[in-house]
Amino acid sequence: MEILIASVVAFVSTNIDDIFILTLFYGDKKFKNGEILSGQLLGISSLIAISLIGSLVGLFIAQEYIGLLGLVPIYLGAKGIWTLIKNREEIDTTDDVKKHERKNNVLAVAGVTIANGGDNIGIYIPLFATLTWTNKIIMVIVFLLMTFVWCLTAKYFTKHPYVAKVVDKYGHFVTPFVLLLLGLYILYESKSWNLFAK
Repeated sequence: MEILIASVVAFVSTNIDDIFILTLFYGDKKFKNGEILSGQLLGISSLIAISLIGSLVGLFIAQEYIGLLGLVPIYLGAKGIWTLIKNREEIDTTDDVKKHERKNNVLAVAGVTIANGGDNIGIYIPLFATLTWTNKIIMVIVFLLMTFVWCLTAKYFTKHPYVAKVVDKYGHFVTPFVLLLLGLYILYESKSWNLFAK
């Protein structure tokens, strides 16, 4: 029972900010529900894998290098802002382009999840290092189940009349700026600026 509580607390404390980002993704019509869920699962699974490897070999990745992942949401945010400036109207695309965009959407969600996961890695590595294999497996299962819960919660928020109205009206405009600011915040918090000064 203790491991279940510890798993839920660890997940919630390291992913509370993801609810807001996921809500914006679910409110953006360019992203399909399956793409967001797949991307989030891919991102969380990657963070878990990095943390498990780190705990096994005693590898503690310097926070400033993890922070470089903040460049992913900065790129996505800048690209989104450029699209807003360049295209005020929707442009018709071919099926091939739409398929390509869907593939990129999964990677975009995963990239943002991983980039925002510096605190996940920082907490999961020492946490996994103290657990038995049985407890590690239980914790990983709880993390993956909680990822589904997180996605359902974010999706629910977009169905709430007031939230849905605001997200539908402003979500596509706000998301690029949120991603840009998130990336800058990640670089700042992890002190990754120091790497550019060297």
